[in-house]
Amino acid sequence: MMSQLIDRLGESNPQLFREIKGRLKPRPIAIAAAISILGQLFVYLYYSSLLPTLRSEYNRYCTGTSPSRDYTYYDTLGFCVKDLFGNPMIMKELWWLDVFTFLSVVGILVMLVVGTYMLISDLSREEQRGTLNFIRLSPQTAKNIFIGKVLGVPILLYGVALLAMPFHLLAGLSAHIPLSLILGFYGVLIASCVLFYNAALLFGLISGALGGFQAWLGSGTVLLFLSLMTGMVMSNSFLSDSPFDWLALFYPGTILAYLVNSTFLPPHTVGYFNLEHLNDLLWYGLPLWNKATSGIGFMLLNMAWWTYWITQALKRRFHNPLATVLSKSQSYWITGSYVVILVGFVLQTTESYRLFDSFVALQIFLTAFFLLLIGALSPHRQALQDWARYRHQMGSNKRSLAKDLIFGDKSPSLAAIDLNVCIVALYLTPVILLSPLEDKTLPTLAGLWLGLSMILIYALVAQRMLLMKSSKRFIAAAAMLGTLIVLPIVGLGFLGIEPTKMAWPWLFSVLPTVATEYATATSILFSLLGQWLTITVLSFQMTRQLRLAGESQTKALLAH
Repeated sequence: MMSQLIDRLGESNPQLFREIKGRLKPRPIAIAAAISILGQLFVYLYYSSLLPTLRSEYNRYCTGTSPSRDYTYYDTLGFCVKDLFGNPMIMKELWWLDVFTFLSVVGILVMLVVGTYMLISDLSREEQRGTLNFIRLSPQTAKNIFIGKVLGVPILLYGVALLAMPFHLLAGLSAHIPLSLILGFYGVLIASCVLFYNAALLFGLISGALGGFQAWLGSGTVLLFLSLMTGMVMSNSFLSDSPFDWLALFYPGTILAYLVNSTFLPPHTVGYFNLEHLNDLLWYGLPLWNKATSGIGFMLLNMAWWTYWITQALKRRFHNPLATVLSKSQSYWITGSYVVILVGFVLQTTESYRLFDSFVALQIFLTAFFLLLIGALSPHRQALQDWARYRHQMGSNKRSLAKDLIFGDKSPSLAAIDLNVCIVALYLTPVILLSPLEDKTLPTLAGLWLGLSMILIYALVAQRMLLMKSSKRFIAAAAMLGTLIVLPIVGLGFLGIEPTKMAWPWLFSVLPTVATEYATATSILFSLLGQWLTITVLSFQMTRQLRLAGESQTKALLAH
């Protein structure tokens, strides 16, 4: 029976069979089982040590209230009341809830951080050994290969989680958490694993130049994100009425507030994951997080949407390592959905000053997004040279050229970035005009256009740097963009030039919206003209350089 199952697995997904066969050996299985069992035993013993003893007067799990009217530290704890046998009466539900919450948070960290590290490290080893190219040449589809990687590489980690599940379920049910909500948490955790693991594979494919450091960088970034989100969500301080709230949708622990609330324990007694704060979260004014079903459903849809695009990039990059991460047509869909989702978190308040701050935060997210998009769409030197030679041989066909610039994979990314910027501008302009920003409407609109113009300048600089002959051109382009973004803000801060005192230098920074409120209309207009002039000059130089590259490549081929 087992041999037949293994044979079927090998036939249906050879990559999964290969990964499992290399990892499911007696010693690793025993180590994984020991880690899981001993870890659960440690958690149980640790929380058992926190229970009140016969001599305890105050304890978190005691049921009484302090007879003292003077406020002390112990008033935040329960007063230990003894039963007829002299044993302290405890809130068992609270104790089990603490155990359940601890296991949940640790489980999130372990599954996402360790799983991410394992997948990136595995890809790095495959590339160093040269076996990754053999996998590319195999008749398997990219989908089967990635499924095999995601299910097979962390197989021992899944075993650790499965062994811990009975204890986790027991803790949740003993805390009177409904089984449906526990299963909902498992569903969100699985969805987040799929998202993070696919993102890890994509990062592993595009960051091969980092060598062995890429696994530490990827998993370290995930650990930092999860640690920050855990601290903010548990302390009920993660909501900001801005696009930063969107990040909570990628943290599975966000929905633990529903599970904690279902126990009917007082929020001040529990002290973490307060549902009242989650209920204040809005998306286009809709209180989707008032109910567990809609809140969990929206998180699952959000994760599924971005998982889909990550898998599309994976398929594209896997079979052709020299291709851009995204096609230009894909970027238009991603940009449109990105701005639609984020604006929903901007429009959570009607107070003009808070709404203005939300649009400033939105500009940060847009800048970060477009920097990633520039890297994902910009072809490298050889691809640009091939395209330039092809265009030189084709001659002047404006219709064909426009289509190639908008949809072609090897053409420069500038037209695609321009179109993506237009998508953002077309959506945000009416949103800003219709929002209750009062006297901040025009400064917000001006900041949007100035910020988008700076993004076009960054795109031109990046594409120009990628035409360099140096093998480190990608690193050089990233360093140049980092300098253009960070140096002006650091320099202005070092010189003590504040937007309230001298606004116009800030109009050329990555965050012009912070200064448009204090800038005159003339300075804003001249700043826009200066940016557009810079874009025109850089575009002209780029066109000239590509034309020369196409001519030289054609002459070189004819000479041979």
